Amino acid sequence: ISLEVCACNIATTQLVKHGLFPCTPVHPMLAINTDMLEFAAGLFVHLSPNEHAWASNLSGFLRKRGYLLHTSDSLWCHFANSLAHYQVLICLARAEMSQSIEAVRTTL
Repeated sequence: ISLEVCACNIATTQLVKHGLFPCTPVHPMLAINTDMLEFAAGLFVHLSPNEHAWASNLSGFLRKRGYLLHTSDSLWCHFANSLAHYQVLICLARAEMSQSIEAVRTTL
């Protein structure tokens, strides 16, 4: 994708609109597909969380398909950051939804 970044249209917001989750909130160097993060989050519920093994496998998978990652050594760190931030936001969204439902329920 192509991004045109300015003060009123930051990269993070544009990435999220495209279904990508940035590895950092400011000046992201990498973004992960949110479906992939959801898959990994579900997988790690059933397996020991091992972001390093996951990222190493992903790096090899992409390399075999001709993608050159300049951040391959730190891919696991970027992936782990994205996954952690994504899971926190999901938990906060669920908590907000629960609070909203409870507020309506108490008024009934």
